[in-house]
Amino acid sequence: MIAKARPIEHGQAMTNYATKDFRADIVKVNLLTEDLPPMGMWDEMVLHMNRFKQKFARKPIDKTSIRIEVSPSMNESDGWTLDDWRRFTEEFVNELDQVTKTPDGKHKNLARTNIKNSQYFAALHYDAKSGIPHLHLVVNRIDKDGNINDCHFIGERAVAAAQAINQRHSWKDPMEIREEHLRQITDDCYDILRQMPAFSWLDYKTHLESRGYKVKLQRDKENVVRGYSVKKGNSSYKASELGTGRKLMPSQIEHTWRKLHPMQKPMDVQAPKPLDSKRPATESMSTIRTSSSQAKSTAPSTDYEQVFLIDGEQKQLSIPEIAYKVLDSNIVVPENSDATHEDILKVAMLLFLNYVDAATAMSESYGGGGGIGTGWGKDKDEDELEWARRCAMKANWLCKPIVRKWKRGK
Repeated sequence: MIAKARPIEHGQAMTNYATKDFRADIVKVNLLTEDLPPMGMWDEMVLHMNRFKQKFARKPIDKTSIRIEVSPSMNESDGWTLDDWRRFTEEFVNELDQVTKTPDGKHKNLARTNIKNSQYFAALHYDAKSGIPHLHLVVNRIDKDGNINDCHFIGERAVAAAQAINQRHSWKDPMEIREEHLRQITDDCYDILRQMPAFSWLDYKTHLESRGYKVKLQRDKENVVRGYSVKKGNSSYKASELGTGRKLMPSQIEHTWRKLHPMQKPMDVQAPKPLDSKRPATESMSTIRTSSSQAKSTAPSTDYEQVFLIDGEQKQLSIPEIAYKVLDSNIVVPENSDATHEDILKVAMLLFLNYVDAATAMSESYGGGGGIGTGWGKDKDEDELEWARRCAMKANWLCKPIVRKWKRGK
């Protein structure tokens, strides 16, 4: 079992994502009215916050919610009913409220959280590719008594709570699982590099995703890949953690590919015949140009493919690679956004293919809050590449995080 937690300021968007507009199984609702729609639960949280806004008027709370993800392994949760998940949720919350130090012991005497006495709900998700079940909790930062839940080192505290529960149930320690995952991802990375006839970030990413991973590339302003991470289940692993000697880092991965593909002995190639000197030079050049244009016209066009979860179903969508490159080159990650370059690129691709609702929902899950507006769509005579550029710009805007600040009461 593993667990993650962090304070967030986009509680409304996270409520939509966690409940999937109430298509997810609601495991537990704590100090909230039962059977409310997602926004009804969020409205109750906001109403509770507003009761105490004067108390925090001098120092408003920007990050008003706590996002928690808890994921037992398939073996650990095999056969669980919703009641079992509810009891597990309560066990984790109780354990988290008891943690007062980080697992490494460097930070002690931390103020305890009071999540048990706070508004929260827990929703059960299933990973689209692996099928691994996991919980999403959205917690109000202000408890029932009007005190703020301390979030210092909340991520490390969630890890400590998970370790305590693993020990209690004799489950595998998360570090053991992490090491197993690192070994498996590393083996897959090397296997993919061996199979690639030439190194390409697009092919490398596509092959990893075909094996069930999620890959995020971090690019600089010149669109050069400077880092990447590979996600397996609910855990993300940086390139620097993979392999040995940092050989899978962007700065070394092409060198690693070359070492896996030693140069073979060149084959004998018949020398081309010289041009007929008696034939006019203009005719020879014309023949060369015609052959070149024919080769270009017969070259197959390539498409970029990506699997998306749309309305609960997996769909494999594709766009021309030239359009994908236009989208990719026009993505700009907004400041303070939870979305990465690759996340926004997926939103742009959905817009390009006219999956507007799916693109909006995806942008909301990253903390964005912009609506698509009326009149959106491809113009009748619009060039495909210009349409791709507009989709990228709209995706940048959709993923821009909402800024919410409490105003001083009048």
